[in-house]
Amino acid sequence: MLFSTNKKLLLLFALIFIFSQNLFSQVGSEFPIEVGPDSTFATGYAQDDVKYAIVMRKEKGLNGADIVVQFHSRSDHSLIGGPITVGSTVVPSHMFDEALPQIAFDGTRYLVVWSDISNGGIKYRFIHSQTFELSQLYSDSTLPVLLGGNCLHYNSVTNKYLLVSGIKTQSGVYLVYNFISTNGYLSNSSQRVNFAARKEVSLSYALGKYFICFIKEDPQYSDHDVYGQILNEDGSLSGSPFAIDINQFPSDNPIFVTFDGKYFVCFFPDEEPSGWKLYARRIAPNGAVSNERFFISDDFSFVPFAAVGNGKILVTWIKLPIGGMGYLKGRFFDSNLTGIGNEFVFFYPLDNKFPLGNTVVCNGQKFLCYTTLVKFGIAPDSSIYFFDGDIYGTTIIDPTLVEEETDNPDEYILYQNYPNPFNPSTKIKFYLKENGFTTLKIFNLMSQEIVTIISDYLSSGNHEIVLDASRFGLNSGVYFAQLNAGSYKSTIKLVYLK
Repeated sequence: MLFSTNKKLLLLFALIFIFSQNLFSQVGSEFPIEVGPDSTFATGYAQDDVKYAIVMRKEKGLNGADIVVQFHSRSDHSLIGGPITVGSTVVPSHMFDEALPQIAFDGTRYLVVWSDISNGGIKYRFIHSQTFELSQLYSDSTLPVLLGGNCLHYNSVTNKYLLVSGIKTQSGVYLVYNFISTNGYLSNSSQRVNFAARKEVSLSYALGKYFICFIKEDPQYSDHDVYGQILNEDGSLSGSPFAIDINQFPSDNPIFVTFDGKYFVCFFPDEEPSGWKLYARRIAPNGAVSNERFFISDDFSFVPFAAVGNGKILVTWIKLPIGGMGYLKGRFFDSNLTGIGNEFVFFYPLDNKFPLGNTVVCNGQKFLCYTTLVKFGIAPDSSIYFFDGDIYGTTIIDPTLVEEETDNPDEYILYQNYPNPFNPSTKIKFYLKENGFTTLKIFNLMSQEIVTIISDYLSSGNHEIVLDASRFGLNSGVYFAQLNAGSYKSTIKLVYLK
């Protein structure tokens, strides 16, 4: 993706940030999922063998939003068909964080669940993964739930979906769960936590246990503590709610939990005097919480997420543009939650829009990350609201595999150059799935072509070139390398530092 001149200042800020942090990543080019004049917000993700599914709210202002699903290819990230509208909600855009549509895949169909709380109900619908046929619209007006996080999971053992949600009362939000069968049957609600919690909740499953992570809400104190609850597969309690992290600092932003193969890992923030920090604790399937509190980052603002793959955990989070530049950032960790390499940035601001929210998933050698780029506004009550959202994705290469390209990847790949920043030369590697005419060009910040490195018919397989900036009289700055091969197009950012 090439950048026009009105992005120059933002990218110069990004360059300063890279210099000051000495960051390096294997971040691929951004690809669009849903962009345009309509304001959309990505809220959930699922996948099958050949494609990814992103569920989103397409905002209609005070009139609520359409609930839309967009599929795209696992092989080249191209869109598969157009957006599929599965329903709508009357929940307005300024309350969208209380009605985040969820999606999961059962091997045959995708289930999309959303809240219509202004009417006091929940709605859901299935999409067939091959024909894209929609099922009937299911609804339950007696379940006025809040959907505030990663809270839907399909269990192939029970052949049921577990949905964890919140019921808003005068005394606070109380978490409940429902099972949804593949025939559309919705079980009765069961309350699993007998005290008020925040609406944000995260759910993970492993070894026959569901683990629910949430924040205990206590209006008498400014501190909000991190709690967990383990459920058996039939929904019965496995013990009582237990504290994961209690300290003197508030922990009131969304949290996230995943399973690393041995432990559930809960990521949570703390608002310390020196700023927001991100930490983690490990929880055994029997509910035992680790004594060790793992430090993740001190450059944190909002919405942690994590994905496990290749023996590593990629943790991502948002840095809001309060008093500076906002971005979506992350870092790899090993199985002991020891950092691998440095923190790096996935998404910078684009067209005065900033990343908000993120989803990350491992797909073989690569991790994929999605975000919504939004504009920020200040409401009359001084609260922050978001609008004009566009949805993008990007790929992240496992850092230990950068020098180990596979013999037969299933797609075209333009790898991040190395080293980056560089002086005066850097290697650019790419993989071509098929023979074909290929170009590799270098552009500056103003989208002006500097040099064509390759313009030739190339065979399939791995290729590598060395870019020597001194040959072309380049000044220090940000450049872009764009690879074109058939219908494939990909762009990476290069930082030249003399």
